[in-house]
Amino acid sequence: MVQDSEIDLPDVLAEVTAAFDRYEKALTSNNVAVLDDTFRVDPRTIRYGGTEILYGHEEIAAFRAARSPTGALPDDFETVITTYGRDFAVASTLFIAPPCRARSAGRCKAG
Repeated sequence: MVQDSEIDLPDVLAEVTAAFDRYEKALTSNNVAVLDDTFRVDPRTIRYGGTEILYGHEEIAAFRAARSPTGALPDDFETVITTYGRDFAVASTLFIAPPCRARSAGRCKAG
């Protein structure tokens, strides 16, 4: 069990934050090589997206290679990173959808 004193150790939090920032920069610049490098090469790796759930590094890499870099990230999001000891961390990002201004076929169109 992790003690409270081991949560968010400054050096571990800095390391995980740097890794997350690298990933975020790759997302905004569509750097597929870096994006692929940030996901563990393992069939058990899962990526939960806004419209898809991908299983395994191969599915994730194929998705990244095929997606358009346009509109890769919403403008408004918040990330919380928490580390537990030296070997485990969680990075959670909440994306805020833009306000819906028009509807077409039941879908919201931001504008």
